[in-house]
Amino acid sequence: MNDSRGGGRPKKKRSFLQKAKKFGRQGQRGKGTNIAQDQYDYLVRVLERWRDPFEQDDEKQMFVSNVFGQMEGDERNFAGNQLASRVIELLIPHADARVQLNLCQALSQDLRIICTDQFASHVMEKLLILSSFSPQEEEGREGRLGWVRKVCRYLVNNFDEFSTNTYASHLLRTGVQCLTGCRVLDKDKTGQTEGFDTMDQYQFKDDPELKECLEILEEKVLGVEAEVVEDDLTSSTIQTILKCYHKSEQNEGLKKMLKFLLDKLFYSSLYFLDSQANVRLLETVIECSAKSEKIFSKIHKKIFSGNLSLISKHPTGNFVVQRFFENIPNSELFSSCWTEVSASLEDILGGGFTGVVLSIVKAAVKLKCEQSAVLQQLGTALHCGEELEQLAPACIKLMIVENLNDDLPIHLHGSLILQQLLLLNKPIKVIRSLLLMEGSQLRKVFSDPRGSHIMDKFIKSPTVGEKSRDALVRRLSGEFVSLACSKHGSKAFENLWNAASAKTKQNIVEELSKQDTVLQSHQFGKYIHKSCAVSVWKYQKDDWNQHISKADKEREMFKDILEDAPKKRKGDWSLGKSPKLPKVEVKAEPEEEVKPKEEVKPEPEVKPEEVKEKKKKKKKQSYLDDL
Repeated sequence: MNDSRGGGRPKKKRSFLQKAKKFGRQGQRGKGTNIAQDQYDYLVRVLERWRDPFEQDDEKQMFVSNVFGQMEGDERNFAGNQLASRVIELLIPHADARVQLNLCQALSQDLRIICTDQFASHVMEKLLILSSFSPQEEEGREGRLGWVRKVCRYLVNNFDEFSTNTYASHLLRTGVQCLTGCRVLDKDKTGQTEGFDTMDQYQFKDDPELKECLEILEEKVLGVEAEVVEDDLTSSTIQTILKCYHKSEQNEGLKKMLKFLLDKLFYSSLYFLDSQANVRLLETVIECSAKSEKIFSKIHKKIFSGNLSLISKHPTGNFVVQRFFENIPNSELFSSCWTEVSASLEDILGGGFTGVVLSIVKAAVKLKCEQSAVLQQLGTALHCGEELEQLAPACIKLMIVENLNDDLPIHLHGSLILQQLLLLNKPIKVIRSLLLMEGSQLRKVFSDPRGSHIMDKFIKSPTVGEKSRDALVRRLSGEFVSLACSKHGSKAFENLWNAASAKTKQNIVEELSKQDTVLQSHQFGKYIHKSCAVSVWKYQKDDWNQHISKADKEREMFKDILEDAPKKRKGDWSLGKSPKLPKVEVKAEPEEEVKPKEEVKPEPEVKPEEVKEKKKKKKKQSYLDDL
């Protein structure tokens, strides 16, 4: 139960528009600066109209111009109101250059108040992004450039004050992006205002005045005090600076800041582990040091050498170890670190620091180093025995073998670890372990949102042979209908189907055809029923091979398009389902399924010689094909 007072689902949160309407009915006019009631009601109607599409671009342009016409002369007051600032953010990308420039000039009259205002600072942020990263007409370019210079210089000069202010700090981080020409998006805050995240075409490259601002910014960072960096906002601001420099490849300035921060905060002792802000900053420092083997080796020597096991089991320090292993630049350094931490692997897992183990496995796969040792030690830590027969279920649940049971949920990191193990150069033991699981167990794993991606890696791994994939199909025999009638299982089924041989597909569709009515009536199963052409197999078997081979050819033809296609929205039958292929016509009568009243009996098994198989291309033999 979600509610101890009566159960049932929790109440759905109201949208911004719903809340705005409610405040309007109550005579309230939102937070921030005060606007008249008729102005507030007008903005509610604007927001309501904006949700509906416009029939023509001219109509939208006229609408936007009218809205900003109502605000003309009072932009500063509107920007400070909660509802009005939201309307401005939504509409300003669609306004003409004159309106945008007027708003910029209006908000630059008192920058200190604007930069620290709860709502106006967000409007200022969007204007900076729009001016710096969105292609616009040449008219007004100099005016926008001058405004960006003025605002960025002001932000940088007030670094000490603004980096600790809740509202000015995010504006300062945006200013850094405008100076370096690189967008660095906060994963937790992306998508808040539609359109701004995709603006990334920098407009002011190699501007001398903006470069001067960067020099001032570097000086500010190189003069920061240790206790100031323990503030979460200041730490986040410096992280953004490092990421922008790293992305823009401004190596000299980046190296100076990295060396300063490492000497000032991290080399002297491990006390920084007690500060979450410092730990997160060190994570970014490690990520930005990956291209410099000299700095990275010094980080290992001064911080991690001799302390890896200790830091790996620290509540916050383990995240630093994860970033360290993920960014290790060479196999020699990885071998040295693995030797130090390998004996503590079971203790690390037992303490719940599973992300560290995942990062170690990832590094072994990426660097193609110590793979056999990592696999064997992981099996030992999970008590899997010499042959690792229980490795797959132990990884999936991330539990020692003695405590495994079906009721345990699939562990996210455990699933990711197994996916990485399938990418090893020689994953024979991993594959055998997975294929030793019962079909019903595998079906449960592949039907789980965390476990379904194991199928993806099994199918796509270059070191998993065709015979191993066929063995997985045989193991799942009897479970295909249940798998297809599952949101995430249907996606796993689709991946398996696309990689299967012609003969294997016949075995699968034969099983599906015995319960075709179940598939047709199911929310997700009906898509599998269609993509596998179950009706064609059942009623027009002679045409089935032609139908499927044609669909496969078209899928291969559109492969690049399908791989780049965006994922489906919430509510679709599977995650990341490919767009529909062009309709394939079968050379037969239009399909009219006659559903018998009684249950359809299974048809007799089709003998191999009766099935017209297309000649398969000879594939390279894999050492895994003897499984």
